[in-house]
Amino acid sequence: MQAAAIPLTLLTGFLGSGKTTLLNRLLPQPALGRCAVVINELGAIGLDHLFVSTSRDETIALLENGCLCCGVRDELAATVTDLLQRRMRGEIPAFERILIETTGLARPGPVISLLLGDPALEGRLQLDGIVTTVDAKHGAAQLTRHEESRQQVAVADRLLLTKAELVDAPALADLEAALEALNPGAPRIPVRNGEIDAQQLLDILTPRALRPWLRAEPAPRKSLMRGATASRVAHPDIDSFCLTYSQALPMQAFETALTVLLGYHGERILRVKGIGNFIGESRPVVFHGVQQLLHEPLRLEAWPDDDHTTRLVFIVQGLARSVIEETITHFLREAGVEAAASC
Repeated sequence: MQAAAIPLTLLTGFLGSGKTTLLNRLLPQPALGRCAVVINELGAIGLDHLFVSTSRDETIALLENGCLCCGVRDELAATVTDLLQRRMRGEIPAFERILIETTGLARPGPVISLLLGDPALEGRLQLDGIVTTVDAKHGAAQLTRHEESRQQVAVADRLLLTKAELVDAPALADLEAALEALNPGAPRIPVRNGEIDAQQLLDILTPRALRPWLRAEPAPRKSLMRGATASRVAHPDIDSFCLTYSQALPMQAFETALTVLLGYHGERILRVKGIGNFIGESRPVVFHGVQQLLHEPLRLEAWPDDDHTTRLVFIVQGLARSVIEETITHFLREAGVEAAASC
């Protein structure tokens, strides 16, 4: 019997957005006491004061609270596979989750797709969430100039507005408006001096966090229109929208449609999240994908609210909404179901 998949959190953010300061505050907290942290350059991120010992392999450092840090030596997937093998052999502490910190110029979608799609890691990891740091002072300019920054924001499940103590309230509000336009579904958390409760960043893609994740209570149409307009003006390459289906749907046809969409357009579908009401299923089904990778559906014990419609949230880059709607409609029709999406 295969062991339960280990939760994986991806920490991303543009150059200088405060990931190192954040890690310094997060790692000593009890919530991360049994966590493996994979970072890009162990000797260059300023965590030396947290290290208390090293293993026989100098690339792994142990922390006071039982956490361990590992530097990426070759490919990321190979590094994580090696950690899991050492854990199984008892050579390192039996960590219960993994946190991966990317470089400031990394596009997180391909990182997740390549990592979770690696044959050696199949079924061994489960995405727990993508956390993105945004520099409160320079973030707006970075979003305008750098596509990597826009993608990091667009795929996030949590947005951390770092260095919030360095800007005034109007500037912070302007940045939040820009982030809302790119990713309206992600909570935005101001972080001052790197201080944050680690629990806010864990167990994101779980039933406990489902309501805010899917935005179960839609924003007023006026607000949605303002956000969509802002998105087109400020960042015309990235758009977000929601599709809703009022009737129960055939699950296999629906999954096939999503698989085809991600297979053909995965590079332009940054995230897809949803909850489904399917024919023959007594419980709601949650699904989410990152670029080419569609994760294993999760069946909930009960609906998170009184709305039992199928809801899909897409964040796309340079892909028309009509392409997604028509593809889903095609596969539903092939299964004998006529269903039109509404907003």
